[in-house]
Amino acid sequence: MFSKIKIKNLFQIKNLIIFSVILGIVKFIEQFTKGKYFHDFNVYLNAIKVLDNSGNPYFNIVELPYLYPPIISKLLETSNQSIFSFFYLVIYISIIFLVYIISEKNFKTSLLISLGVGGILVKSLLTGNISNIFYFLIIFSIFFYYKKNNFLPYYITVFFMSVIKFNFIILFLLPIIINQNKEKEKEFLKLIIFISTLALVYIYQYLFMNAQFLDFINTLKFYNLVGVGDRGNSIFVFLNYKLELNLFISAFIHLSIFACLLLILINKRTKIDPKFFLISILILLIFINPRLKLYDIAFGIVFLNLAVLYLDKKTIINFFIFNLLIILFIKEVTKYYDLSLGNPYMLAWYIFIFFFYIVFKKYRIASFDKLN
Repeated sequence: MFSKIKIKNLFQIKNLIIFSVILGIVKFIEQFTKGKYFHDFNVYLNAIKVLDNSGNPYFNIVELPYLYPPIISKLLETSNQSIFSFFYLVIYISIIFLVYIISEKNFKTSLLISLGVGGILVKSLLTGNISNIFYFLIIFSIFFYYKKNNFLPYYITVFFMSVIKFNFIILFLLPIIINQNKEKEKEFLKLIIFISTLALVYIYQYLFMNAQFLDFINTLKFYNLVGVGDRGNSIFVFLNYKLELNLFISAFIHLSIFACLLLILINKRTKIDPKFFLISILILLIFINPRLKLYDIAFGIVFLNLAVLYLDKKTIINFFIFNLLIILFIKEVTKYYDLSLGNPYMLAWYIFIFFFYIVFKKYRIASFDKLN
């Protein structure tokens, strides 16, 4: 029989990390044996092939789900599959290890713990999607801000993210929310400069790549209308496409939920650890994305795990046990039933809700005495 001390020692951060890494390795092997890896990377290679043959990568969107603006097509057109593969894979793998090596202890812990949360981070990394690179650069830029109190690398990262996928523009709001007084004026000026530059990039595409740009817009519309798998997994998508509520009502409810959470955090910021506050705001900005994809969810969980590490040890242990054991239990049980409650996207929302339950309880935003 296990003594209470042994059971207590079992549920320590070090042991939970080991358990998480084991789950991550199992998911990695599972994805490889099923051949489910680098499918997004193959999209880039196939787009290069089409462009090399003077084709239109937006033409057959079902077989080639190419959802990138024409300025990216021009860059791909200047390369070939072999050169692109070599440089892309080197950058992709290097950025993962580099960010991990230079990160502080809390970043390392959050990344390792996230490997075992339903295998979401492992699946995201194995897609080969370029968004994974940018999310690692976001981690680097946050780390840089901690050290230098400078958001410039963050602005640059979000700018290029938004050039590739416009919905990432919401992340520009982080610096202006975090900074106050005179600093807020400086951040507002930077915000205007970067957003104006981004707008010019899209205006340039509309004016000088008009046919391709319209093809790109129509492709996005087609994916959303017929639902071939790229609508995302946000609250908005659930309300508008699953419950078939009115577009504006769905958007209003979606934005209202996140606006309330944002205002509550801002109202309590004087009582909150600055690092915890910053990461919590970033989490909200990631989950507010109306096209919440696998990579958004994966790194949203990384930041959820990171934020909790700035709380007390008991809360950290409870949160990680919920992430690894309870989520694993839900996932395994729901596999045997015709339910969507155990898919990666739903699992992420359980963690999101549990996180804000902790926040509300810790900072006495709401009373949960009756629940307890």
